Amino acid sequence: MAVLSSDRVRKELAGLGPHRRAASGYRKGIYSPEHTRATYAELLRRAETLLGMGESVVLDAPWADAGNRSAAPPALAERCRADLVELCCRAPAEVAAARMAERAGPSDADPVIASRMAQDMTPWPQATSLDTAGPLESTMRSALDPFGRRQPSVTRRSVARP
Repeated sequence: MAVLSSDRVRKELAGLGPHRRAASGYRKGIYSPEHTRATYAELLRRAETLLGMGESVVLDAPWADAGNRSAAPPALAERCRADLVELCCRAPAEVAAARMAERAGPSDADPVIASRMAQDMTPWPQATSLDTAGPLESTMRSALDPFGRRQPSVTRRSVARP
């Protein structure tokens, strides 16, 4: 299974290494709506290539805006004859903050940005909500159990905090 991360793709498109900090404020710089649209378009392009090769794909991104979720991913799944599984990952703000403090990944989000993102997230009724506060193994079981082991598939995962 391939995992395509919006954080990595966003920085790659900006010519930055994945661990180079690019924090510039909420919805500014490489996090502007324009750069976000380009990032999501590239995620979908890469997913289509991988799905065409028979791979399952996880699109690891916030998917906070209904506009980004509405047409392109379902159309992609249909074109590629893949199942679309939508997961919205949630954890309490204090759990998310502790994880942000410990991580070494490419994300520039901090608790303030995470809170703003959660406030701006549009309703996503078609997604299965996952409580990610517990151990990773438990979350993975919850994510996989309802859907079985279908191949190929495209999964959109949102990380949202209340």
